[in-house]
Amino acid sequence: MKKVLITVFALTMAGTASAALPQLNYECPGQIQMHSDEGGPVYINGKEAKLKQFNDNYYEAKGAGVTLSISNTGGQYDVSYTSKQGSGVCQPVAGTTPAAAPAHKFNTAEKACLKAVSDKTDVAINQLKVIEVLEAEAGIGVFIKVPGADAPWSCLSDKQGHVQGAAYTGQ
Repeated sequence: MKKVLITVFALTMAGTASAALPQLNYECPGQIQMHSDEGGPVYINGKEAKLKQFNDNYYEAKGAGVTLSISNTGGQYDVSYTSKQGSGVCQPVAGTTPAAAPAHKFNTAEKACLKAVSDKTDVAINQLKVIEVLEAEAGIGVFIKVPGADAPWSCLSDKQGHVQGAAYTGQ
């Protein structure tokens, strides 16, 4: 188990070492859609936003009367918004994967990880939500939100769906 956690940590750090944003897709209340291409621009409701990087872990995107705060906390991105209509927290769109990979490139690994986490948590697969997928030399890292959990579960698989381990990232 310790080996799996070290591998997942290394995979997470490999995915967060870059100063550029990965591909992200978020939905915010008030019909606000956010999309970023890996290393590229951020779009709010389909229009390119002005992006300001404060450091490797915090960005602000402004456009369409909305300011998005994008923060990277331990390999997981959190997005919140502020507009004239109010403010709140945005939710990731299920199945978001890095732009460098076709959306279904890691489908086998994702499905295998969803099953592994479902088996460990006794939560039905259809209630789990893939929030991030990262590729590294160690394999495919899949981060999964489990209802009621304070932190995501991480799973490491190869492209063929052979799961090397799944673990809760919280306390």
